[in-house]
Amino acid sequence: MKKFVCNSLNDMEKAAEYFSRLAKSGQCFALYGNLGFGKTTFAQYLIKILNPKIQNVASPTFNIIQTYPSDFAEIWHIDCYRLKSVDEFYDLGIEEAFSDCITIIEWPEIIEEFLPSDTIKIKFIKTDNQRIIEIN
Repeated sequence: MKKFVCNSLNDMEKAAEYFSRLAKSGQCFALYGNLGFGKTTFAQYLIKILNPKIQNVASPTFNIIQTYPSDFAEIWHIDCYRLKSVDEFYDLGIEEAFSDCITIIEWPEIIEEFLPSDTIKIKFIKTDNQRIIEIN
């Protein structure tokens, strides 16, 4: 198990740098954790590291999907928080991104069974004064 203790935004960015080295076409990152635990901030850092030309990374909470270019592959930042069913997932065509895009998915629980087998599952844990990011 790999674990990052994040006491600052700088620590969160360093964790994102580690995961950026794992990013490639077809790679999926699934971000698990409660509201306010750092998933979106982590995704924003990861996207900016993968394409430093990107200045603003918006949360996809209301749009569900935001896409960004990169030299590696197109990046799909997906937020499943508002999805009510797996049917909505298919209606949006999200599964198409799994084969040739880098996908970063917040709140992936509703589509868990459809995630690629090599998905990197990242868990965000919040304690009183720090955030912990871990993968198994």
